[in-house]
Amino acid sequence: MAIFSFRSRRVRFGMLALALGGLVTGSTVALFPAASGAAASTITIGYVTDLTGVASSTFADGAGGAQARIDLQNAQGGVNGHKLKLVVEDDQSSPTVNKTASQDLVQNKGAFGVIQFSAFTFGGAPYLQQQGVPVTGAAFDGPEWAQEPNSNMFSYAPLVDANIGGTYYGSTATANVFKALGASKVAGLAYGISASSQQSIRVVYAGGSTQCYKNFSVPFGGVDFTADVLQIKSAGCNGVVGSFVDSSDIALAQAVKNAGIKAQQIYFTGYDQQVLQSATARAALNGAYMAAVINFTTPNSAVKKMIATVKKYDSSYTGGIMDLGLYGSYVSADLMIKGLQMAGKNPTRANFISKLRTLKSYNAGGILPSGTPMTGFGTEAIVPKTLCGYYMQLKGNKFQVYTGKAVCGKRIVVPST
Repeated sequence: MAIFSFRSRRVRFGMLALALGGLVTGSTVALFPAASGAAASTITIGYVTDLTGVASSTFADGAGGAQARIDLQNAQGGVNGHKLKLVVEDDQSSPTVNKTASQDLVQNKGAFGVIQFSAFTFGGAPYLQQQGVPVTGAAFDGPEWAQEPNSNMFSYAPLVDANIGGTYYGSTATANVFKALGASKVAGLAYGISASSQQSIRVVYAGGSTQCYKNFSVPFGGVDFTADVLQIKSAGCNGVVGSFVDSSDIALAQAVKNAGIKAQQIYFTGYDQQVLQSATARAALNGAYMAAVINFTTPNSAVKKMIATVKKYDSSYTGGIMDLGLYGSYVSADLMIKGLQMAGKNPTRANFISKLRTLKSYNAGGILPSGTPMTGFGTEAIVPKTLCGYYMQLKGNKFQVYTGKAVCGKRIVVPST
């Protein structure tokens, strides 16, 4: 299953810098080039996301999720005696600004590690890798998460559309759902600036869906699909899949309805409270399916705990379905904390990376339906053989869990073109 997959070396939509020298001042960690350790009481963690710009519709609320997880950990005594401090940067939905923000966090603000939860992480990734800075997040922005030399980058999301040594991988999950819904001819649309967006559609076709129309040149955040739906209708497609942010999902779904096309629709974002609270969005997406990493409709105990934590520490969250920006940032912070715990009382960046690379399966304490391996970096072993996730159908003013449980797919090799 593609999980909001958007990536390319131009803009990939599907995470090192000179260490600070000098003395420890106050409770801030001074990072020394030789050790890159965290010897003081407070460990500073950087966080970069798209608070503004074209990707902000999905990521604007993300900082609250990351901060909530940090606050919970601090309330429990921190990590191995260290309190944690989160410093937030807005990359303005720009790869150039992402790099600048990453440099600022490491060079000027003393960040030991960086949570990168942005559609433009690839902008700052080379800098962070060169300086050996640990990075956590999700692999939806670029191929670097699974490729050498970026072993400093840890994705909580399984690398189901990863490019390993020139071979692309994927999962049959979405194609399996289309088949079960009776959609035999599927139209796929992706952002032209994002190789990851495009690759997530190729995964659907490689998984068994038949292509009847394809547009891999949609402008990032585009909302005009008039010409597309005319061709989709003419081609007789009975399935539509879009790999977009929410705003584009809604626009495409509405265009499909306006054209009178009877097709099963699946999108990789859109399962969130913002959709439910918008009459326009509900009307457009009613009947469509949204891929979901986490089940907020019938949550398990681990998800309930996350909901309670975010509600306690993030005043802007009042309950309901979290969007990718919010829950993804929470889990990314959890993975950063896991790495610090494994690194011991006096963590260094190198120790963080080497220790976390020994973790065979990570599921955020049961929040995620599938475990993500941190081992096998740069090889096929880092891609799970089986991936499970949820597909949520919007019916009226609520989401229903397709089949009532997670849907699983097998790992497959996917053409790159």
